[in-house]
Amino acid sequence: MVGSVDKLKGKKVVVVGGTSGIGHGAALALLEHGAHVTIISSSEQRVKSVVEDVGDDKLHGRVANVREEENFIEVLRSLAPIDHLVFSGVDKGPIAEANFDECRHLFGVKFWGSAICGKAAAKYDIINPGGSLTLTSGTGAMNPGKTASIGGALNAGLFTMTQGLALELADKRIRVNCVVPGIVATELWDKMGTIGSGDEQNQKLKAMGEKLPVGFCATGEDIAEAYLYAIRANYATGTLITIDGGGVLK
Repeated sequence: MVGSVDKLKGKKVVVVGGTSGIGHGAALALLEHGAHVTIISSSEQRVKSVVEDVGDDKLHGRVANVREEENFIEVLRSLAPIDHLVFSGVDKGPIAEANFDECRHLFGVKFWGSAICGKAAAKYDIINPGGSLTLTSGTGAMNPGKTASIGGALNAGLFTMTQGLALELADKRIRVNCVVPGIVATELWDKMGTIGSGDEQNQKLKAMGEKLPVGFCATGEDIAEAYLYAIRANYATGTLITIDGGGVLK
């Protein structure tokens, strides 16, 4: 039996969205545990930059856009067989300021991107038996508050998708789980524009973190622990893994 510390050693893992934020944190954690990681992003420049900056021969990069289904699936098939597939995504801000073209783009990336990963796993033998698909949602699905009605609805849909895919892929012995992060300090806040930028943003994130039971705001590296669990826990499928610093307790 493989010891817990060695479960990821030599395993092939693909992280979609691994060039920034939560996905980047997951990719780095997987590398630390001995996995061979391929990050996928639609930005060639970001892929090249991350691979060069990390400087680990176990890290590789590919360019593909989840909105271009056929090409994206072909990239996944070219990397097969892999052991684990991780899909990380983005969220949206207040509906009063929403640009619905951008919202449709968001659904195209996060919701349909997750579905395309599920489709690729179901239709083609890209993930080895005993492997996993890990999606990413957010606590806005459970408590959208005043600024996340769109993102909350999107994330709630991923709850259902996770559980449905866990059943659909069971015959292939592929586990499907979903990481559900709370407040995380990532570049996403710059895109959302809801809490300012620079020092103002940092101070607001610090203040939000101090109100949590754990007393701080997470980074992508903190959330990476949930992805490690989802990938390593052979007895977990259809599971929603909340990691929010105790935010749901408030």
